[in-house]
Amino acid sequence: GIYVQSMAESFAKILGDDFLFIVRGEVPESLSKQMKVMGVKAGWRLRRGYYFLWIPINIFRSKWFSSEYIFLSTDPYLLAILIFWRRIFRLKYKVSSDWHQMFDDWRDMYVASGSDVMFATSERLKSLLIKKCHVPEERIVVAYGGVDTSLFHNKSSISKEELRRKLELREEDFLVGFIGAFKSMGLLKGLDTMIKVLPLIDPAIKVVLVGARPLETRELGELANTLRVSNRAIVIPYQHYEQVVEYELAMDVLVIPYPDLPHFRDYGFPMKVWEYMATGVPIVYSNLGIMREVLDGHGTPFTPSDEHSLAKVINHMHTNYLDVKKIASKNRELVRNYSWDSRADTIIKTIKNN
Repeated sequence: GIYVQSMAESFAKILGDDFLFIVRGEVPESLSKQMKVMGVKAGWRLRRGYYFLWIPINIFRSKWFSSEYIFLSTDPYLLAILIFWRRIFRLKYKVSSDWHQMFDDWRDMYVASGSDVMFATSERLKSLLIKKCHVPEERIVVAYGGVDTSLFHNKSSISKEELRRKLELREEDFLVGFIGAFKSMGLLKGLDTMIKVLPLIDPAIKVVLVGARPLETRELGELANTLRVSNRAIVIPYQHYEQVVEYELAMDVLVIPYPDLPHFRDYGFPMKVWEYMATGVPIVYSNLGIMREVLDGHGTPFTPSDEHSLAKVINHMHTNYLDVKKIASKNRELVRNYSWDSRADTIIKTIKNN
């Protein structure tokens, strides 16, 4: 995914030949030109069993068993295998785990107890790891960030009007958008609330949802028809990343409408936050503690899953757009501290000091 590849590119930029990226399958030529890469040809169905044997064989073959070698992954199964073989053979290599969520099974405790250092995407997740896995606070570091600010900077030189013409969006409309995957762990990210808000807001405002799969397009389309707002609900299929950036920059307001459910409340810190901030477009977000960690003072909250609360915020922004736009434009400078390079640098320095 874009997260793993972007982090790998930043690690390679900082570490050079001291970094090796291990991927499943064939190594793309474009990737091999940027960094040292090793491909593992493991079938999808049997991959865990394959990795269970491949990892120790290659650790000994490549002599990766001393303390100067550090493994970092987000995958709990790969981390568990590394920890298992280290214990069996009493090896000295280090294991660092990058946490984006907890799994509420054996993986949490096993990986946490076997990690030399842990990274979490939010303070909320860090507190849960401490509470549920009994990990010392000093072993977990919150590493925020994850955006290529240069791409947004380059694209922002194109006017909003020109972007809308390219994307076939009406220049005169006031567009409130969500751009990204519509579901996480099978749960809809509150996009139904963005359809339900349409009857409650100024008729000049349209909602644009970008990133739909066919079933999601059908379901949200049916909801819009039921509410008789289909002419103001624009649902667009999944787009490649460059187009994602263009759609984000083409909006007047960007929304993170996550519902108040355990997954979103505890682990749902979206990488989308950094992208939205990089646009300089005003942000509206569900008032969840995990969101407030970064967006407090840099966006406007609404009550999760409450279309009336969302409508109040959107109508206010529509009426006072120049003021909210001026405040939001400052996010572009702030987010420079949360780039992929910045996150990679935090991780590297933490590991070296551990």
